[in-house]
Amino acid sequence: MVRQEKEKSTKMTVSDKEIYDYSSPVTPRRAMFETQRKLVKETGRTRTPASDNLMDTELGRERYTRSLPMNCPKQCYAMVGLPARGKSYIAHRLARYLNWIGTKSKVFNVGQYRRRLVGVNMTYDYYDPFNTTGAQSRRMVANHVLDTIIEWFKEDADNAVAILDATNTTRDRRDLILERCPPEGIQVMFIESVLDDTFIEERNIREHKLRCPDYQGCDPDDAFNDFSKRIENYKKAYETLCLNLDRELSFIRVSNITQFHINNLIGTVQSKSAYFLMNIRPHTKTTLYLSRHGESQFNELAKIGGDTNLTDNGVRYAKKLGKFLLENNLTDIPVWTSIMKRTIETCSHLPNQNVQRYKCLNEIDAGRCDGLTYKEIEETYPEEFALRDLDKYNYRYPQGESYQDVCCRLEPIIMDLEKQDQVLLICHQAVLRCIVGYFLNLSTDEIPYIKIPLHTVIKITPLAYGCEKEEISFGVESSVTHRDKQTQESIERRLLALDISNGDSSFVGHEEEINGNNEDVVSDRVVMMAS
Repeated sequence: MVRQEKEKSTKMTVSDKEIYDYSSPVTPRRAMFETQRKLVKETGRTRTPASDNLMDTELGRERYTRSLPMNCPKQCYAMVGLPARGKSYIAHRLARYLNWIGTKSKVFNVGQYRRRLVGVNMTYDYYDPFNTTGAQSRRMVANHVLDTIIEWFKEDADNAVAILDATNTTRDRRDLILERCPPEGIQVMFIESVLDDTFIEERNIREHKLRCPDYQGCDPDDAFNDFSKRIENYKKAYETLCLNLDRELSFIRVSNITQFHINNLIGTVQSKSAYFLMNIRPHTKTTLYLSRHGESQFNELAKIGGDTNLTDNGVRYAKKLGKFLLENNLTDIPVWTSIMKRTIETCSHLPNQNVQRYKCLNEIDAGRCDGLTYKEIEETYPEEFALRDLDKYNYRYPQGESYQDVCCRLEPIIMDLEKQDQVLLICHQAVLRCIVGYFLNLSTDEIPYIKIPLHTVIKITPLAYGCEKEEISFGVESSVTHRDKQTQESIERRLLALDISNGDSSFVGHEEEINGNNEDVVSDRVVMMAS
């Protein structure tokens, strides 16, 4: 509540006129920006604290009292299902999506921990529910992974979602999760994957399971038979999630990829997770071809933004891209592009007829900086230039957008891309950075600095639990628009120099800090400006 009141008061005291008043030595826009960053750094994400009131219901009262109320900032998603049902695939895709929207997530695969703690080459007998020794060993591993998850949440206040990638096929095992997590302030949601298609099951075993360390050096047929018997052992004790016994639990049940049973979801993160799961196709392998438009007139002048036409080199690239599509039999795949001149002109040289234009694929809006070079921005708005280097992902151009804003408007596109077999995107540098960052599971710190050169096709190919990136260059000369990440020390030095040059008396006696560690000085300045 205190944090929300601080943010509210900051917004009320800073008018739009003050925000864009660059002549003032003390810039309220900078104070607001840095104060918010400081609050997030100190207190974590702006979430509503969990209530102390637990739901009181007759059905499942004893089990559900181990769960937590809505808006809990820490979540454990526990996968449920037989082996080879796509649980790991779903877990990694969901973690990738949550990380992309700013919710820090991590997958904890119980099989990997079991190999480290118990060893590899465990035969199907180890998974027999009537094997007492094996059952005790597996429970020990489960407790160890839960300990690891609890410690992971304690390491960083921003850690939000732990995905427990395991079978969890019995109520006894799920009760163990409910006993361990809620007392630590961790909300539990179960995600069950049910698959009745024997063809997909066999394909999953042969493509993924036989390559795991448990079967290295084994005959493929022997390994397949052993894994099939492992599944039969799990079936002996399998207890699926159902409303009669699990009504008060939060869970999502995915049946044969297309049917979803959603029960008692709590909070925004769980709702967005369900939205994502309903849009992916676990057994669809999407191959993406990504390209920026051909070099534009503003690219040649080193200016950002604008809506200009292609240069002669840009036209040459567009024609070579069309030839590439013909030679690789890609003339039938859909082409998605923005509504800006340079992308539309690039598409006009392609043989593909299925071209779809989307406004959400437009380049990041640079606001007042649109049409300027980086040097002009630094000279005209030096403080804005330094602030963007300080936190490029969250920084918003005056009257423009941030990378976070771009990711938000790209979310529908990401959902559609998850359903495609092949597609070519022709758009812009910032937009492609966000898309590549999603598929390669990169952090928000890395996304604004991904290299997306002009006149290059980036091919994204799906792997078992990730994606592979390949760059294809056509040898057409172009401008270089990439700007490397600046060091924290150089950014803070520039900000401190700006304060001193503006005659800020609060920095008298601190001039020597320009060549040293400026973190404390800058932090003090942020607090003073906010007040």
